Amino acid sequence: MNKIRNILFLTSAISILGFTVFSCSTAKQAETFYHPADFEPSASTCFVWTTDFYEIVPKLAGIISKKDKVTLFVKENADQENIKRILEKYESNIENIDFISLNWIPANAWLRDFGPVYLVSNRGKKELVNFLYFRSRLKFVDQIAEKQKISLTQIPLNSTGGSREVNGKGTVILVESHELLENKPKTKEVIEAELKNALHLQKIIWLKQGIPQDDGQFTGPIFEDIYPNGVNGHVDEFCRFADAETVMISYVSEDEAGSHPILAEAKKRLDENYQILTESTDQDGNKLNVIQVPFAPLLIFEQPTPQAKRKTAAVTSYMNFIVTNSLVILPSYVDVADDSNREAFQAKENEVIRIFQKVFPSKEIIPVPAYDLNRFSGGFHCISINAPLGGAVSEPPSPQ
Repeated sequence: MNKIRNILFLTSAISILGFTVFSCSTAKQAETFYHPADFEPSASTCFVWTTDFYEIVPKLAGIISKKDKVTLFVKENADQENIKRILEKYESNIENIDFISLNWIPANAWLRDFGPVYLVSNRGKKELVNFLYFRSRLKFVDQIAEKQKISLTQIPLNSTGGSREVNGKGTVILVESHELLENKPKTKEVIEAELKNALHLQKIIWLKQGIPQDDGQFTGPIFEDIYPNGVNGHVDEFCRFADAETVMISYVSEDEAGSHPILAEAKKRLDENYQILTESTDQDGNKLNVIQVPFAPLLIFEQPTPQAKRKTAAVTSYMNFIVTNSLVILPSYVDVADDSNREAFQAKENEVIRIFQKVFPSKEIIPVPAYDLNRFSGGFHCISINAPLGGAVSEPPSPQ
């Protein structure tokens, strides 16, 4: 009887051990996805091809392609030889530029907002997520998923790339006023749950408001007869992760706040957001390293409307930069300074460059004039996305 009992015990132990080993093996092999950050190594910087906005896309493609890969989404009937001639005018390295031909592309350069959202697994597999913000973009993202042969999931949440800032480890920064407006009547709790599930996030840091210039275009003036020109407060206009533990945020000095009411309002909002960040932790409970970056110059221009011209504040921002494997494309405003403020503009930009050189020591910081694009409600980051490593980026070759 004891012999039978011992055999049964041994069989049970082996079964338990076998199950444990199998379970551990399965856990190790389980595929998990995450939302990569902009500062991580990437396969390519992507743009929708356009020569609008004073040919800013070919200009940026020319700069980036000298060292890193660029992907251009173009219409199927586009004259690619002519596009290459334009790119060569901007000293592009054509060998570093890939073209993805699509039969439909929105008449819209702001790829960050309507473009694909990439997830990458621990096995290097890619998936695409598509939100609702611009409903027509589903057709655009569908084509990319088909071309790159990766799966696509539709999420019933209004969300754009410029409204989210991730650290690649499970933390995202959002702006409360923007998310609640765009997803009305959903609550913060519902938005948080849906976004965490969609992008495999663990922690959401809620900031309060964006910068005044980036308030909605139809919300009324921000001071007297000066109107905003933005999209209700995208986070990438004032706050960005530099690495998984370091976040940069714009700040306005006391002197600047005293020089104009719009800057005073910007200081109020940014100080509140800064306080939130300094008291926040990441997905692992660690405090963030928060670095303040000078606020870009306040630039007012006259914008034509159906009724008349009106004064508008351009959405200027040093934080709306592009980061690639080798470079940081930094918005610059020295080119629009006049004799009265050129020295101040240059001094501020020099300080910003020093901060970026310290934060991104392995990358070349390249200042590029941004004002012409800022007048159309966004910046460099808004018209680009980083395609992550781990799967096809270029259009697959045609079967032989």
